[in-house]
Amino acid sequence: MNIRSLCDLHIHSHYSDGSLSPAGIVAAAARVGLAAVSVTDHDTTAGQPEALAAGRETGVEVVTGIELSVEQPQPEIHILGYLFDPREPVLLGRLELLERSRRQRVRTMVELLRGSGVDVSAEEIFAAAGGGTIGRPHVAKILLRCGIVATFQEAFDRFIGNGRSCYVPKDSITLEQVVGLIRGAGGVAVWAHPGYAIRDGALLQRIVDAGIAGLEAWHPNHSQQITALVIDEARRLGLVCTGGSDYHFDEAMKSTLGGIAVPYEAVRRLRDAAGGHLS
Repeated sequence: MNIRSLCDLHIHSHYSDGSLSPAGIVAAAARVGLAAVSVTDHDTTAGQPEALAAGRETGVEVVTGIELSVEQPQPEIHILGYLFDPREPVLLGRLELLERSRRQRVRTMVELLRGSGVDVSAEEIFAAAGGGTIGRPHVAKILLRCGIVATFQEAFDRFIGNGRSCYVPKDSITLEQVVGLIRGAGGVAVWAHPGYAIRDGALLQRIVDAGIAGLEAWHPNHSQQITALVIDEARRLGLVCTGGSDYHFDEAMKSTLGGIAVPYEAVRRLRDAAGGHLS
């Protein structure tokens, strides 16, 4: 398939826990010939104006995007939002509250790390975030930079991964609230990287009932078997199949930007879904 008919709909910029600017993401997409991209930063729409402006300059279609966490113990659920108004005030108000809680989460992780003999400060982690939405990848970056771990993944495996000694859960909102925020801003919601949780029929039905429009089938963490399962469920339920590289930065790279992409038809179907619930 010609890459110019493909899209990467899951990328993080330096406005959350990625390394590239939104303009840099769009420029990279233009270089590899992608038809469309979405900058899906965690809990923030701050990079959307820059991405949209870069799209107009380069001819790459930019689909507004975001990734939000759902209040759920296990399995962890993330929801991607697409095609929403990034200036919608109710959405922006909720994101501001989430950002405050993220900063407190880092302070708590730092206290736990110091209790484990790891001397880091919240200030250097905030600096690593560069003013963007802060998350565990920024903590991992500092641990790597300070030589406390040898690899990015080791920081999660030893300290800050789920269930590890310095892990602190992230504040999140209910599934229904997440989907409602996205839809209220004119967008559509997609279950991000569901993995084998797709086989949990009750969970899948709950997410469908909340009003999602699609399932992310193609993702670096998905085996061919998982991808096939997600595609089958999407077809059965009449949902859009989406996907992307989930690119953050080279230290955490599981796929290059555009290395996992989907046909442009996914964007068309997302637009149809957005129009459908607004009509």
